[in-house]
Amino acid sequence: MKHIIFPIGLAEKFKAHAGEKYQPSNGTEGEFFFSAWCEHCARDKTMSEGKDYDECDESEICEIIGATMRFKVEDPGYPKEWVYGTDGQPKCTAFVQVGDKIVFRDPLTTDMFEAKP
Repeated sequence: MKHIIFPIGLAEKFKAHAGEKYQPSNGTEGEFFFSAWCEHCARDKTMSEGKDYDECDESEICEIIGATMRFKVEDPGYPKEWVYGTDGQPKCTAFVQVGDKIVFRDPLTTDMFEAKP
């Protein structure tokens, strides 16, 4: 699945920012991001399935989405998962395709079985 938000010419200009935090510049760009990423992600049932927010439990809501609206990109609380990709397109590094299993990784525990490329 290719996640296109910016026109190719504009994305070319953002290649130099690969790995830097990304924040949509306005609501329309945010909707493009949601459409390309969040609506296809297993982490948020309201986005991917249309489930009512009030009927979701904590594990069905992506905290990243709310944090991107509460914080400015330069704030320490702004999620590190929304970044510019090597292709210049904005991306979410926490993305899990709907239908795939969400694997929880405890950030305080060493990964003894790290996958090798």
